[in-house]
Amino acid sequence: MNIAARLGVAALVSLLSVGAKAQTVEEFFKGKTISFIIGSDPGGSFDPYARALAEHMPKYIPGNPKIVTKFAGGQSGGLQVANQMHNTIARDGLTIAMTQQTIVLHQVLQPEYAKYDAREWIWLGNMAPVRNMLSVWHTAKAKSVAQARDHEVVIGATGPSSPTYIVPNILNKFVGTKFKIVTGYKGAADLNLAMMRGEVEGRGASWLSVQLALPREIEEKKIIPIVFASITRDPSAPDVPTLAEVMTDPLHKRVAEFLSAESDFGRSAFLPPGVPADRANALRAAFDQMMKDKDFLAEADKLKIYVEHITGDDLARITKLIVEAPKDVIDLAK
Repeated sequence: MNIAARLGVAALVSLLSVGAKAQTVEEFFKGKTISFIIGSDPGGSFDPYARALAEHMPKYIPGNPKIVTKFAGGQSGGLQVANQMHNTIARDGLTIAMTQQTIVLHQVLQPEYAKYDAREWIWLGNMAPVRNMLSVWHTAKAKSVAQARDHEVVIGATGPSSPTYIVPNILNKFVGTKFKIVTGYKGAADLNLAMMRGEVEGRGASWLSVQLALPREIEEKKIIPIVFASITRDPSAPDVPTLAEVMTDPLHKRVAEFLSAESDFGRSAFLPPGVPADRANALRAAFDQMMKDKDFLAEADKLKIYVEHITGDDLARITKLIVEAPKDVIDLAK
C-alpha cells in the first residue's frame, strides 16, 4: 500500500507537471487582460502613444489579449511606477509599463529612492526618442540661456526627479542662470495651464508634449524653447542649442551629455524582471511587429505623434552604459 501510494503521488505530480509545461504562450494570454501602467497623467504626450500601443499591439500577441491603460501620475519622474514594476508586480507577463525617460538616470543619481535595477528589466522597445527641453512663455524677461543669467525666470516643475526640474537645475549649477524652480505640478497639462495663467514663466519636459498640446502657441511664438536636453538638436527647432552646447567646462559638457542620453528612452515599454522567457519574447516580437504595422503608423500620423523605433536590445545596451558610466561623471551629476 505504501509503495502504491508513492507511485500514485508520483504519477499525479508527473501529470500536473506535464500539464503545466504543455501550456503555450497563446494559451496563457488567451482571454487575459494586460495592464499597461503609465507613469504620467492623461493629457500629455504619453497619452496618444499609450492609446496607440493598446489598440494595435494585441493583434500580434499570441492569444490576442486586451491591453488596458492605467495612468499612475508622473510625479517624481515616475519613480513610483518603476519601483512598483521592479518589486511588487507579478512577473507573469500581464503587466507592462511606460514611464518617464529619466528613469534609468534616477537609478544612478538617486539610489536612495530608486529601488530597482533597470539592467534587469526586459525592454520591449521604444516608440520614439523624446527630447526634453526648457521653454519660456513670451512674457518672460529672459528668452535665452544667456539672458537667464541676468534675469530671474520662474519655472514650473513636477518634482526633483523629473526633467522639468533637472534641466533648469543643471543650468543654474553649471551656467549660472537664475531660474526659480517651483515644484508640485502634476504633469504636462498642469504645467501648460500654470504657464498660460501666469503662475510660472516657463516649463520643461518633452518638446513633443508641447507640440501636441500647444501647436498654435508655438506657431505664434508664445512659447519659446531655449535649450534641449538631447544629444542632437531637434529638427523642428534647429537654432536652439543642446544642453551640452551651452557648457564651457569639459567635465560639465560630459555630464550634460550623460544626462541627455535619457532622450533615447522616450516612450519605451518594459516588463519587470523574471517574466518567463517565452512570454517576454512573444511580447517583444509583438512590439517590433506593431512598429511596422501600417494601421499603427496611420494612427500615429493621425495623432500627430513622431515614431522612431528603438529595439529592446538597444535600450538594454544604453541602460548598461548609463548605469556603468565613469565615476567622475556620475559624482558630478549627482
